[in-house]
Amino acid sequence: MNQTLKHIITLIITLLPLYLLAQNNYNFSGVVQNIKTKEHISLVAIQLTELNRWTTSDLNGEFNFNNIPSGKYTIQASCLGYESYESAVEIKQDSENYKLYMLASSLGLDEITVVASENTNLSSSSTIENAAIEHSQPTSLTDIIQLIPGQISLNPDLSKANQVTIRDINTYSGEDKTRQANANDALGTAIIIDGTPMDNDANMQSLNTTRQGQSSEFSTAGGGVDLRQISTDYIESVEVIRGIPSVQYGDLTSGAVLIKTKSGKTPFKGKLKADPKIKQAAISKGFLLKGENKGAINIDFDITHSYDDLRRPARSYKRLNSQFGYSNTLFKKQKPLSINFKGNYFQTIDNEKKDPDQRQLERQREKESGVNLKLYGKWSLQKWWIGNITYNFSGSFTQQDFYSYALNSAQATPIPTTYTAGIYEVDILPSEYYSELSVDGKPYNYFATVKLDSRFKLGSISNSVMYGLDWRQSGNNGKGRQYDLNQPPRDAITTRPRAFKDIPASRKLALFAEDKINLPIGNNSLETQIGIRYNNFLPQGIFSTNGFTSFEPRINFAYHISQNLTIRGGFGKTSKTPTMLHMYPDAAYIDKLSFNYSPELVVSTTEIIEDTSNPDLKPMTNNKYELGADFNIYGTNVILTGFREKIRNGFGWENQYFVMNYRKWDQLGEGFLPVFENGEITYEENGATNTLGYEQKSVFEEFKTPKNNYSVDKKGIEYVVNFGRINPVKTELMVDGAYYYIKRSRHAVPVVERITSSYQGDYFPYLSVLPGNSGTVSQRLNSNFQTITHIPELKMIFSLNLQTIWMNKTESFWENKSGTPVAYTRDENNDKLYGQFPAGEIIYIDPVGFYDMDMQYHEWQDNYSNEAPYSTMVEKRDDDFYDKESYPINWQLNLKLTKEFEKFAKLSFFAYNVFNHRPLYKNERSGSYTRLNQIAYFGADLTFSL
Repeated sequence: MNQTLKHIITLIITLLPLYLLAQNNYNFSGVVQNIKTKEHISLVAIQLTELNRWTTSDLNGEFNFNNIPSGKYTIQASCLGYESYESAVEIKQDSENYKLYMLASSLGLDEITVVASENTNLSSSSTIENAAIEHSQPTSLTDIIQLIPGQISLNPDLSKANQVTIRDINTYSGEDKTRQANANDALGTAIIIDGTPMDNDANMQSLNTTRQGQSSEFSTAGGGVDLRQISTDYIESVEVIRGIPSVQYGDLTSGAVLIKTKSGKTPFKGKLKADPKIKQAAISKGFLLKGENKGAINIDFDITHSYDDLRRPARSYKRLNSQFGYSNTLFKKQKPLSINFKGNYFQTIDNEKKDPDQRQLERQREKESGVNLKLYGKWSLQKWWIGNITYNFSGSFTQQDFYSYALNSAQATPIPTTYTAGIYEVDILPSEYYSELSVDGKPYNYFATVKLDSRFKLGSISNSVMYGLDWRQSGNNGKGRQYDLNQPPRDAITTRPRAFKDIPASRKLALFAEDKINLPIGNNSLETQIGIRYNNFLPQGIFSTNGFTSFEPRINFAYHISQNLTIRGGFGKTSKTPTMLHMYPDAAYIDKLSFNYSPELVVSTTEIIEDTSNPDLKPMTNNKYELGADFNIYGTNVILTGFREKIRNGFGWENQYFVMNYRKWDQLGEGFLPVFENGEITYEENGATNTLGYEQKSVFEEFKTPKNNYSVDKKGIEYVVNFGRINPVKTELMVDGAYYYIKRSRHAVPVVERITSSYQGDYFPYLSVLPGNSGTVSQRLNSNFQTITHIPELKMIFSLNLQTIWMNKTESFWENKSGTPVAYTRDENNDKLYGQFPAGEIIYIDPVGFYDMDMQYHEWQDNYSNEAPYSTMVEKRDDDFYDKESYPINWQLNLKLTKEFEKFAKLSFFAYNVFNHRPLYKNERSGSYTRLNQIAYFGADLTFSL
């Protein structure tokens, strides 16, 4: 059998090039012109889709393809500032006079798209072109993402980190601010700019992982990229992959956001944007270098200033962003080689506080600046076994500075200065003192990828093969946390200053291969994309590692039953590696007060856990499933996508407990001068030297360590219905939205907790182990009813969006693996009633076990819930713990308007929640009232061109 297979493969390899050579090949050339002015257009990207052959037009607008097999093809063309072109072409002889006419982008065109367009070939994704981006008037990439199905419009907010999550319920907080994204969901969303992934893995800007984990008000360390640093003004298009991505995209779980920046000739543009909280100015220009085949230069610059609250102008955010780009294509008429170089510089200043109303002189400031450099392109080799080589080499270098001057309070706290375990004479921190903290981070990221592709046909079966590799390296050369040990920040007491440059770099290697097959079946066709990705985290070699390896199979298919009906689906596995913060957490320093006779003598015992890492930490994974249908009924296009996702091994932080043994010296009366020497405390009394007695104490202490304790189950349906255009009123009608069911477990594994109450006058002697699998279930069903009125004669487009939330529910759960609640109430006979929670009854949750002072584990017995001291470990909740929080149907009306004034100016205006519809809602659990919807918000921008 194996010999037969070898012979077949050998025969295919032998005959395939002969088959290809036997075909008649021709030259195909032409010129690209502006359809109105007949001006020749240079640097137009032109592609013969079926062959994956491409080139660009030269300075005279001319293009050329050679050695093209006879056949029917689709020719596509794109150029910055022009509408995309697509047409069928049949090549059966040499052709030198093909005319490719393109339309300059303008609101005066008959058709223009200002919403996200659904890509229906294979995996579900949305593309947002430049016209839609400009009409939405974004300040951050998060504003653009709100255009995809399932999202709702939120007011622009630069007061905190902007992060993107996919197939998530975006919402706002009670303070009318955009709610912060879940760190795992944001971490699992890849942000890819011109083929280069943005990487946040080397961000170490945290204060103390042993006490706070990755929690930090001034940083996204351990989470996703802060998208505020990306200017939306140099973005040409955005594609959001919600479904199963191609295997070329890795180190992700939720999906990917692909950003293409502007390249090519553009007029000088200036933009002024203003809304109640944000002011922005931007300029850009793209020009051709003089001479034949010299390429194009693009320059972009913008500055943004935002206030958190107009009533508190001391809190602000500032952004400076600039980009330089060079693009060119060499050997256009033979084997074209595209070269693109992009250099980006950004600077942000966040949360600068100099508010005279603040206590004393407290202030803090976070500043970040960075440079991103990349070289990327494609080389068309036109061989039967290799069509193109795609390359991308990039590096980013960032300077992160955080400074805080804060007032701290302490109560009988030893000054934490020692770096070795033992018993020491120490000083006590003042009850109030100021601390200065600086956190210096210098993360860097390198990325390199090479991909090869080829296309060939075996009979009627078309194959498009792609394979390649990528390499990533992340590190941090920063000085880390710096502060005076004698005046430490309160939250840093359980750790010590740490230099980030001492932490090992993170390295990732990936290999991938994929085949896209198109199989005709009668009058129908089956399109299939099958791929595999191999990941090696901390590789020693290709298949050897100091970390871990994984395989990710992915498959998408689309069965085209007719022009009006397509069934599609897929399955894929994705994964995200831990960040450096998860891999290398801080060392823990526990300082226990052993004797306090201040100011004469204070003695402290220090315990040190040098390594708080988790050797069992694994990558976060997601199994994604999709099934959808695209169909047309009497001119109405409908796109339906059902999905299910299972995210496992998400990252979190949990307390790790140990027993700390220390001496507790006896109390000493007033008037003595105790001395600590050789581990003993002595004092003079009546001319004699006495040794003070002590008791050996044992107590549970803890530090936080990273765990795979987070899981999510998602399912839902996304839909887009386009009713088409009503020509008499020049209006297009459409509706999109989604139903999302999201079940988050923040404690997917059993949780160990310390009991804070005492027992018989001493520390409680057990650690409770509570059952895992607790969290929340959220559901939302929303619709966006949109009307888009386009009047070409006036060069104006006006869109209305009636945003409706039909259902919005949240409830807590705590259950076992079979889905049965672990909580119970008690009846009149004191019997346990699991899953029954009548009003007014206390809800109980029994532990699954406990640890004693020897750290021996004991299984929980049912009778323990009624016996002391075990009953103290039973968790209690109020009677409304399992109540659903169900919000009423809610709506708001949004509008956007864009008006073009000839070629020199464009005015855009937006208003969210036009009628300021904010119904009052009473929270039945808390009895408090909140307003639904955010306040009415409006803004405008003016763009002028020269």
